[in-house]
Amino acid sequence: VDGKLEIVELTDEYLHAVVPTEYPPGLTYDDIEFILRPEDNVVLYRSVSRTSVFVYPLTQPVSDKNSNLNRLQKIRDKLGWDEMGMRQTGSNRV
Repeated sequence: VDGKLEIVELTDEYLHAVVPTEYPPGLTYDDIEFILRPEDNVVLYRSVSRTSVFVYPLTQPVSDKNSNLNRLQKIRDKLGWDEMGMRQTGSNRV
């Protein structure tokens, strides 16, 4: 999905990679993890920011503009995976 992806750890059932944060750009990295559960035919995955950015005087972090959610959606679309459970909508504060 991203040409700047770097694989940190890879086993038969686990993948951990990092990519530069999309928004706010250039500040840190996001972690992407996949856990394969072949016995259930399920893949668990997440994309998460390593740090939160606060801008004074705000007391809540600046939105990542749903970049992690969108990244996972692109991966699901490319691989043809179905999403189980409730569809995530992300933050409305973009």
